[in-house]
Amino acid sequence: MIKGINNQPYIDMSPYINLEKFEQLQPEIIRGFAEARMFAKEGTWMTPGFTFKDMSYRHNWKPIFEAIEEFKALPDTDPIKIAGMDLYKDFKDYKQRNKFTRYLKMATGAYDPYIYYFLWEEGSWDDRTAPRKLTEEAEHFPNVVKWVEDLITNNIFEHIGRVIFFHCEHGGIPFEHRDLGGHNGVWEKDKYSPHRNEFIHIRPNTKKAFYVWDPQTKDKTYLNTRAAWWNDQDWHGGEPIMEQSYSLRVDGKFTEEFRKTLGIDHLDSY
Repeated sequence: MIKGINNQPYIDMSPYINLEKFEQLQPEIIRGFAEARMFAKEGTWMTPGFTFKDMSYRHNWKPIFEAIEEFKALPDTDPIKIAGMDLYKDFKDYKQRNKFTRYLKMATGAYDPYIYYFLWEEGSWDDRTAPRKLTEEAEHFPNVVKWVEDLITNNIFEHIGRVIFFHCEHGGIPFEHRDLGGHNGVWEKDKYSPHRNEFIHIRPNTKKAFYVWDPQTKDKTYLNTRAAWWNDQDWHGGEPIMEQSYSLRVDGKFTEEFRKTLGIDHLDSY
């Protein structure tokens, strides 16, 4: 099933934000990706909180988190393990983690199309809406920061949480997934449970098809908009295209005024 939000598979957010201004930011964003490359985080290295049985496809590649388990299982005498063991440490240090991720891609054939740029701190992935501080790499996207801050000025967000660019390589397959952790009902039993994850997901265009997947009906609901919000516990993913692409996700807490505008002020959770 698709739980959605307020009986909708997703909510089109484009009428409520300044996409014309966002279009004008494209040169800064593209240059920022190049200049802030040293800050990029690599690798879908965290083991997901769901089983793969309900995906719309069976992946025929090796995600980073599977490659890590394969690496750990190698005998201590294996040359690949010997050569990479000193890289396998301190995953909180993203620069060190990036080195190990790059090593695994060649050493084990791991697949990973993404790099991530955080404008507001990463923080806990289980509480993405909590207030964050700006990052160093945000200095390379000054007008994007201003555009995001205007979402507060315009009474859309009460405060800003995690803000992240997802940058995908050409031909990259967006990893179909569900979000949230065990206390939110995703671990083990794949249940839906109440949560208040509020965000806006923005794309510069709709070339890269993005969808919400219903494992029961086997239907994909495509998000025919450049700005959307969906239920984080619903399966979602995208189709590959033969050019690099990105999206920007702004997490935070919606104002009550904006919730009324969306017609969801009667909902305590999603």
